[in-house]
Amino acid sequence: MKEITLVPPAKSFFESMRDIGYTMETALADIIDNSITAQAKTIDIFADVKPDHRVCVIDDGYGMSRYEFHEGMRYASKDPRDVRHRSDLGRFGLGLKLASLSQCKKLTVVTRKNGQTNAGIWDQDHIDQKNDWSLQIPDDPTLVPYADMLGGSGTVVLWEKLDGIEDLTESDHSQTEFLSRINDCRSHLELVFHRFISGERGLKKCTISLNNLPLEPFDPFHQ
Repeated sequence: MKEITLVPPAKSFFESMRDIGYTMETALADIIDNSITAQAKTIDIFADVKPDHRVCVIDDGYGMSRYEFHEGMRYASKDPRDVRHRSDLGRFGLGLKLASLSQCKKLTVVTRKNGQTNAGIWDQDHIDQKNDWSLQIPDDPTLVPYADMLGGSGTVVLWEKLDGIEDLTESDHSQTEFLSRINDCRSHLELVFHRFISGERGLKKCTISLNNLPLEPFDPFHQ
């Protein structure tokens, strides 16, 4: 029996994978899941409206080596059938990429581990132009926005070219809508991660802030 290899066109596959039903709240929760899995003690979220709308998540977790980073940026890098520790929240090797790119057209990740800093960019416009799986590697990772906030170890996840919010432009109305969605994210994250924020028994306490304002744990069963 003959076999042929059929590789999907990068630009159409990349675009189709972005539309799987994430909201900004659930997408951010996926990124924070990764940070908690990486044993982060502090997670900072920044949402900017100027000069462009962008969202950034910075953690002080254990970061990734170059090999781990390349695998982390690869689509479907993990086999969901593999045995993993129960605290490992990543099952399919898709969460970081799909969650991020459901909300933006440009995803930049900078990570530091054992004194080594690595960075890569998935950019929809670049993929469309080349029509191949071209991960862009910045010449100097330290020049990526927010990379200067990394400590000895950790990861920066930066969303740019946001298009997960409809009709997001530079108008005052769009800025109001953006900030409203960010406030919705705050409420969602305070609920989803209340056990970690409060340091519930058996869990490592994690401080999470949004635009320098710490999240407060919201336990729906203890009003």
